[in-house]
Amino acid sequence: MSDGRKGRVLLIVAVLAVAVAARLTTLHWTPLPSTLDGFGYVALARDTLRTGTFPLARFRADNIVFTAVLTVVGAITGERPLYIAQPVVAVTGAASCLTAMALVKRLAQSSRWRHSRTTLAMGMVGMVLAVEGIYLRRTGQTDEEALAFLLLPLFAIAVHRLLTTERYRRRWGAVVVVLFAAFPLLHTFSSLIAGLVLTGVLAAHLARIPSRRDAVTALAVVAGFWVYIWGYYRIAERSLLEVPYVDRVSAYPGLFLAWVVVLVATLVWFQRTSARLQRVTIGGAVGLWFLTLGANALQTVFPGTQTTPAGLLVLVAAFAVPVVFAVVGLPRASRDRRRIGPVVLALLLAPIVIVYFSLTASLTPEYYGTALRGQTFVHLPMFVLAGLGVVSVSVAYRRSPTPDGGLGTPRTHSNRLATVLTVVVVVAAVVTMPIAFVNLDTLAFPTGATESQFAAATFTADHVDEQWASDHPFSRIVDLYYPGASNGTYQPTARWLGGGAEPNCPTLSRASWGTTGAHLFPASSERTTPAALEEWRYANDVVYDTRGLDSVYLVRPGGNRTSC
Repeated sequence: MSDGRKGRVLLIVAVLAVAVAARLTTLHWTPLPSTLDGFGYVALARDTLRTGTFPLARFRADNIVFTAVLTVVGAITGERPLYIAQPVVAVTGAASCLTAMALVKRLAQSSRWRHSRTTLAMGMVGMVLAVEGIYLRRTGQTDEEALAFLLLPLFAIAVHRLLTTERYRRRWGAVVVVLFAAFPLLHTFSSLIAGLVLTGVLAAHLARIPSRRDAVTALAVVAGFWVYIWGYYRIAERSLLEVPYVDRVSAYPGLFLAWVVVLVATLVWFQRTSARLQRVTIGGAVGLWFLTLGANALQTVFPGTQTTPAGLLVLVAAFAVPVVFAVVGLPRASRDRRRIGPVVLALLLAPIVIVYFSLTASLTPEYYGTALRGQTFVHLPMFVLAGLGVVSVSVAYRRSPTPDGGLGTPRTHSNRLATVLTVVVVVAAVVTMPIAFVNLDTLAFPTGATESQFAAATFTADHVDEQWASDHPFSRIVDLYYPGASNGTYQPTARWLGGGAEPNCPTLSRASWGTTGAHLFPASSERTTPAALEEWRYANDVVYDTRGLDSVYLVRPGGNRTSC
């Protein structure tokens, strides 16, 4: 093995190790799933292992694949799904960083860069995605979407290769068939993104004026995927399975179709227009997100949702650094019409389109969630382009004339510049890393439920027969992991902490309600004072308490008041 190849192998191993380690960081304070929805998936896997069949009565239309993965891993290892979910997600989320490195390599080959430049771009992109806050948060949370982040680029690559190459066509076709069938069963929202990405790949393919057979094949694959999504989710709804997100598209079908047209037109236009117009278009589209987030700090853009904490604005501002370099590297992807450029452009434009569809459809909490999830998918292609941009700047610097009219600056100066810029981008990504481990509304650390908090939720589920009050996380955990228990609600908590009357029912409270506040997603957090919490506990009956990173108390009201 040559030194260059050996170096890349070591680089890949290093990126994978850092990415996995970053996604296992939550194990330092809890071995449990790092997101609330994760308790639902591990409960489904737990019941599947116990009964030998899927508990379809509690299934959503997109629970099948991820539940099956957790069930299989649990059966093989003998461990409870509750404790294996986070390691499984850490591996799949980390693997998506390697996909990004592969995309960079293919684009660099189109630009005919030297081996060292390509390796530098690959390393930067891999390391940045390994630690970058928002991407780390979404690919490290116990959710089926972590698997979708890995499979979506592979799906787009497979379709693109199927349409553009005769070599290994059957193999690529087999990959397309497997992912084609799996996506709607994996994750509803990711399937919508996948449909938009494939539509973009189709548009790029048809713009090259292919043969009639190739055009028919392309149309069949992409149109077939949309029909399959629509048909499966229609059948699922009639089977009484919950189908999230689809109603947000069906509520505004004309608007969604208009944004699909924008996606197709933009992708085709990018292959013909100037680099400056491309940069202005994407820079403006993404730059408006920063302005929207800033405006949301003053007044909620989506009424009824949380405002942006000032600390979060500071962390997110660091994203401006890689965005600038991504805009610089964008034309290199649009010029690569044959190899992998159309895939990267489609991966970039599809989430941008879904975010602007959400902003123009309805400013409600539902579309706030759609926009929030949609923007995460732009990070992988954005950082792929940022890697290209860093190297492009250093190449342009080397070719620039010297003051005395020489041929250019020495190669060593160009390499130093590339190294410095790489460090700047990586540092900017590291600055955003805390986003992965805090609650976004309160910036309270850490996110996720600790074992002591889970024990408090378990006690409540086992011993409280009537409706009880708490915050969003506790009520969600019990609802998902103990589906037969009494439901919790956070409305009485929100009213109380917002200045209203105390809850008239058992209340599972935290000490942090008096400091950082109670998490009441999608609404903004509310809080009281430590003294008021202490007085409330003293005036009522504390029937359970636990100490930990955030002390928890189950409090029953005095007398016979037991109604929320």
